[in-house]
Amino acid sequence: VSIGYMDGGIPRVGVIYNPFTDSMYEAAEGGGAFLNGKQITVDSDASSVEDCLLVNNIGHYRYEDFVEESAERVKKWLKAGLRGYRASGSAAQNLAHVASGQVSCYYEHGYGGPWDVCAGLVLVKEAGGVVWDARGVETDLEMKFGKGSVCAGGRAVVEDVLRVA
Repeated sequence: VSIGYMDGGIPRVGVIYNPFTDSMYEAAEGGGAFLNGKQITVDSDASSVEDCLLVNNIGHYRYEDFVEESAERVKKWLKAGLRGYRASGSAAQNLAHVASGQVSCYYEHGYGGPWDVCAGLVLVKEAGGVVWDARGVETDLEMKFGKGSVCAGGRAVVEDVLRVA
């Protein structure tokens, strides 16, 4: 379950609940990020691809060019010594895992829209991380409808993941 509140296109509040693990993630702008009432932070040990446990959704597109680009990106990360790679289907859960330090970085090109990432963006920012679009541009988190891209985690690891990609 993922619930996000935006004001003026800017995510302000996020709540993500995983009923299978009874994990409640919550954050409000300026108030920190929490997992089951305990403050959380992004992985501060990861500063490069070599230190990074990366979670990546490839999205639902299967156009030949998109598949080739996605496969090449994963290949580049692996050749650069990526510590670990995970693929998962939930943008919200992936961002919650970044915010709590369970994974170092989340990268996706082609998520569906703000409903996929709104709550998680607030969590990551409030947990001390950065959220950039996958083109390497730091974002003010203004959400737009349609396909988007995201790279989230600690600043140093996000910079390196994007440099290699």
